[in-house]
Amino acid sequence: MSRSAAERRPPVPADGPGPLLFVYGTLMFPEVVSTLIGRVPPMESAAAPGWRAARLRDRLYPGLVRRVARDEAPAAGRVLVGLDPRERAVLDAFEGSAYEAGPLVLADGRPAAAYLWLDVAEVTAEDWDARAFADRHLGDYVQRCAAWRARLADPVP
Repeated sequence: MSRSAAERRPPVPADGPGPLLFVYGTLMFPEVVSTLIGRVPPMESAAAPGWRAARLRDRLYPGLVRRVARDEAPAAGRVLVGLDPRERAVLDAFEGSAYEAGPLVLADGRPAAAYLWLDVAEVTAEDWDARAFADRHLGDYVQRCAAWRARLADPVP
């Protein structure tokens, strides 16, 4: 039985923002984040050793999966800092059941949460190419995100 997004995500302390959120795909783009949560939180460059942003079959976005050889280059991405529970709930809903929020350790030693891809059958041997995505698909993708967000009911009661 699958768990809800709220059950999968690490707990958010009542007295402040949740843990750092490592993003490695479409959520690295400020335009996408702003469209989804209405602002661009502080973003820092980051890397996740032992992980890679894999290209997925027939999808524009990647999935974060473990690297086969741990000595290979880490997944490059960004860390979103200071998300509030409502913003995190929107991102959880956006990522959906194909991902599971899970912990990882960044190259600088800080713990973070990340959306981990669940369906290994969809993972290809190639890494996702953020530059190619930006050049070919970002504008249309942002429009699709805006349409999705407009349909989303408030994810936090």
